[in-house]
Amino acid sequence: MKNLYNLVLCSSKELKSVKNLVIASLLITMKLILDLFTIQLNQALHLSFEFLPFAALGMLFGPVAGAMSGGLSDIINYIINPKGAFFPGFTISAMVSGIIYGMAFYKKEISIKRCIFAKIAVVVIVDILLNTLWLSLLYGKGFFVLLPMRIIKNVVMIPINVAMMYFVLKLVDRIKEQYC
Repeated sequence: MKNLYNLVLCSSKELKSVKNLVIASLLITMKLILDLFTIQLNQALHLSFEFLPFAALGMLFGPVAGAMSGGLSDIINYIINPKGAFFPGFTISAMVSGIIYGMAFYKKEISIKRCIFAKIAVVVIVDILLNTLWLSLLYGKGFFVLLPMRIIKNVVMIPINVAMMYFVLKLVDRIKEQYC
């Protein structure tokens, strides 16, 4: 419990620096730009790589900054590029993703195992459970009707997303070591 408290405390102090605020805002901007290139398969299914700058943000600044940035980026994304009605559940999902990435990567060594764990946690908790619940509430479709296609899409994408996340986070870690 003490480690969790220290992790949250350190992460909350990260955004006091102007340099860190600028880096966080640039990563949020990258996330928003990558979201513009999302491939929408249907109302309940899409392919996107917007999680990459989000994972980097969690790695650099921790779970508190990840949650704040997740909520902020979801609201800004809706203002810039609305895809249907605004639904606060997706803001909660973005915040939970930021917390998971921050908990998994903040001040920790980047490894394939850690990337697999983080991606599976985000897929199960956010993509499969929370987002499927939000979509079933929003579109009036049954949770268990949406679940199979969402599980298949996410399971197929896990290896691709993990490999991309590992290489991006290793690159960000190398850049951080050079300039910080």
